[in-house]
Amino acid sequence: MKRASARSFVLVTAALSFACAATPRPRVLLSLDATEKSPAVLAARGQAPQAFARAEALRHEAEKAHDAGDPAGAQILGEQALAAFQRAVTLAGVTRAEQRAAAAEVSLTRVKGALAQTEQTQKQLAADTEALELRLKVARETLPMPESGPPASPERELARREAARALTAQARLLCSAARLLDPKRATLDPAFQKIADVEKVLATNATTPIDDARSVRSTCLGELTATRRPRTQANPADPASDELLKQLSDASLKPSRDDRGVVVTLESPFERDDHLTTHAASRLADLAGVAKAHPDFPLLVVLHAVGKLGEARETARGQQAASTLRDHGAPRVETASVGMALPRVDPHAAGAAARNDRLEVVFVAPNAS
Repeated sequence: MKRASARSFVLVTAALSFACAATPRPRVLLSLDATEKSPAVLAARGQAPQAFARAEALRHEAEKAHDAGDPAGAQILGEQALAAFQRAVTLAGVTRAEQRAAAAEVSLTRVKGALAQTEQTQKQLAADTEALELRLKVARETLPMPESGPPASPERELARREAARALTAQARLLCSAARLLDPKRATLDPAFQKIADVEKVLATNATTPIDDARSVRSTCLGELTATRRPRTQANPADPASDELLKQLSDASLKPSRDDRGVVVTLESPFERDDHLTTHAASRLADLAGVAKAHPDFPLLVVLHAVGKLGEARETARGQQAASTLRDHGAPRVETASVGMALPRVDPHAAGAAARNDRLEVVFVAPNAS
């Protein structure tokens, strides 16, 4: 009897001991322990704090379920916690990628800014160099001219007279360009008077005024430079002239450049009856459209002849060209005639007439860039 009671006591004690023993931790909780200590998850603590906190909360819920003897709940919550930790790691990676992208954008902005500054500096240097070269050119031309001396042989005197006519014609065109840019410039009136005086002497058999012709050309170049100076100083790298030159080139108008600005030349523009050819009229219409789009560039129409047309015919031709330009929208137009003073080629050469008979349309540049 006593032996049976002892055996029952041992069995009850063993059963109680087995019931009180800790339930083994499920594998998912062991995975959570390892996951929580991984470098990626530890990094996510600072880079994705909200997602990390959510994963931690799920892990604690899984531990509570396990401690409460709910293995199924612990398994489900543990798997959710693992997924939450992975989400935190992913969000942390996205955050790092965004930070790198932002840093790269800042770096790119800095590089672009530095490049733009370098380009602006280069443009400024180029403009300053061009302005200095122009000032040097003007300074050279305004230096006191050596006296040309007494008349030489008839051939030499004829060459002097042709050179004086060319210099005087250039002076008139330079001063006309300056007047287009600044119609109220008071110092231009004396210059035009001096041009007229030289032209009067050249129309006689008096000694060729070569020195006066040089001087007046230098004066007019100086006037044009001074007229442009305020705008050039305000915007020395103004690309307007380059853009105009490109537009005219793209339109197959074959532009060129000189001291006055951008020049388009129309060869043999008039019929025998002094009317514009169809081709010349069409080109003038095209040029008027360009002038309308570039109102800062007034137009100077220059008539070149291959023979003595007479003042009336020269005036009529010039007015006809100017009227065509105005009718098609050109805002500012002035005309000038230089006759045979500025031939392209020797008038006695073969085919010279076709090249020397021409009409220049000058887009007078408002600055020296």
